Amino acid sequence: MKKLTYIFIILLTASCKNALHNNFHAEKIVLTDTVATEELPEYKADTLSKISNPFLLNKLLCYWEHFFVIYHYGGLEITMKLYDYKSKKLLLKYEYQPKYEEDYDYKSVAYFDSINKRHFDDFNFDGYKDFTIYEYGSMPMTSATVIMLFNNEAKTFEHSELSAPVIEEIDSVNKILTTHEWDMENAYYKKYHFNKNGKINFIENYTYPNDTAIVHYKKIINDKIVEQRTETIKE
Repeated sequence: MKKLTYIFIILLTASCKNALHNNFHAEKIVLTDTVATEELPEYKADTLSKISNPFLLNKLLCYWEHFFVIYHYGGLEITMKLYDYKSKKLLLKYEYQPKYEEDYDYKSVAYFDSINKRHFDDFNFDGYKDFTIYEYGSMPMTSATVIMLFNNEAKTFEHSELSAPVIEEIDSVNKILTTHEWDMENAYYKKYHFNKNGKINFIENYTYPNDTAIVHYKKIINDKIVEQRTETIKE
């Protein structure tokens, strides 16, 4: 009688294990099917192109073509292209995602007038307007004022070493451009001294360590340090 009881217990245990296994397997299949059939959210966007009237820039007749991607949930992407009006040569291309959409009101009739006032200045004092645009980072320290210098020989705008978070001063009389950047340890100032042709004569670097009264100075000509010193800041 005891043997029959043991056999019955063993068969009952095996049956329960099989039932649990089958139930777990079925639930797993159902879960997998549910995930596979979920739809990803759809982000809709509109597109728009705007072409400016011809305008004179750096002794060239030019025109803008801007292509916009306008997202329904908020957000804007702009592809800016600047062309020579006569030859149709591409002078500049820049892809930009503005942080503040209201700064780029594509519906405004004065849109391109605003673009030209905002994005052109002579940074190397050669008499030609250069292109600039502010790229927002996660914080001011990681942001950048991008500067693309106009190459009159190639008739194109080219990225330059002058880009920095802040353009501190444009001294057109003495032909000096001062930029400013910083990190967690130091503040950095650079003074670019240009000749009349827009080429850099020399650079002065000033490094101010935080919470100190000293400054480290370097003068650089053709990528070589020709002078350096450390001074105490006078109050």
